[in-house]
Amino acid sequence: MIIYFTYGFLFAYVTLPGVLLGDLVFRCPSCTAERLATCPKVTALCAEIVREPGCGCCPVCARTEGELCGVYTPRCSSGLRCYPSVDAELPLRQLIQGLGRCGQKVDVDVSATDHQAANEVVGTESPFTRRPAIDAWIWQQSAKKQEEINRKTKMRQMDESRTQWSACQQELDKVLKEISRMTSEENRGPMENLYGLKFPNCDRYGLYNLKQCNMSTHGQRGECWCVNPLTGVHIPETPIVRGDPNCDQFQELLLPLLLLSI
Repeated sequence: MIIYFTYGFLFAYVTLPGVLLGDLVFRCPSCTAERLATCPKVTALCAEIVREPGCGCCPVCARTEGELCGVYTPRCSSGLRCYPSVDAELPLRQLIQGLGRCGQKVDVDVSATDHQAANEVVGTESPFTRRPAIDAWIWQQSAKKQEEINRKTKMRQMDESRTQWSACQQELDKVLKEISRMTSEENRGPMENLYGLKFPNCDRYGLYNLKQCNMSTHGQRGECWCVNPLTGVHIPETPIVRGDPNCDQFQELLLPLLLLSI
């Protein structure tokens, strides 16, 4: 369902700090000394070290300008934001798949009138587009109307093609519907449950990526495991760990499972 565009950047704000400003704020719990002590050391030479994605506490290398980024990847370096491509029809899906790019941060300057101070909405823009500050508020109102028209059009198109969706895409759609309920104006209470949702990690072909992970919460890395890319079912012989389960090493186990699924 194409609630992606309407709520996509709102979710990106929650998972990718700094992408969007809004009334909804979700803050991660602070990292305790005990949790920090369990973090592996960063061995690579990093231009900047940042916290893990989600609510993780461990240090990782920040992504630099032009590098791929997304919900599950390390954050972009200071002064950069993770943007979907300019022509992305489903920006949230692109960010979940880690196909965004770190680019220079571009903010919309809104003129300081009393009306705008009370109702300011700062949107996410592509770093390649910048509109004059004098009519930013007018543009925002116009964009909202156009966005609603585009959303309804895309909903009709997606309803026609939904029967062709893979299992991973259908599961992701259910999660996005749940997010749309959590971020609605009348149901803001359960936002703390956002990181408890299970986000399927789909590849560009709609299959499950071999490695699936829960998001980091309470300062701990999320658990990761290996799955059958057609069904998303955990491969029993593979471990569930807070780190990289090295799913590629289980290719021999995966082949008969794929043959059974066909």
